[in-house]
Amino acid sequence: MKRKLLRIGWFLPILLGGVGCTAARIVGKTTIAGETGVGPGAPGVGVTLNFINLGGTLEESFPTVQTDAKGEYQSPVLPPGKYTVEAVLPGYVIERTTVELKKHGKKKAPFVLKKIREGQAKAVKEGKDDNIPNPGEVQIKPPE
Repeated sequence: MKRKLLRIGWFLPILLGGVGCTAARIVGKTTIAGETGVGPGAPGVGVTLNFINLGGTLEESFPTVQTDAKGEYQSPVLPPGKYTVEAVLPGYVIERTTVELKKHGKKKAPFVLKKIREGQAKAVKEGKDDNIPNPGEVQIKPPE
């Protein structure tokens, strides 16, 4: 009886059209860059990760997950193909990488997020300060 079950067990995934045969996932850890912007700092908690299937339909192209308290994540089971993985956290630069999944296994995609630095703001000057001439000051020469 065991022999027959083993034989049937071997054919079962083929008979079902490969259901359950593909267990491919993208896994990784996100960290926040240190204050200097170099090197990992604290775990990236609450980071949203988007898995965009570059060869799939729109419906299957955008599963998302969030990182846990350790900054780790695991995608849902994904079909084989090429994916762009985005790590998104408000106030930080969006990081992206491309991963190619085969039928089985896991691919790692770690991320280090850097804080968005604000630039120095300049005040908007009035028109007279920008050397914009008044209509009476413009002199146009007629063509000769």
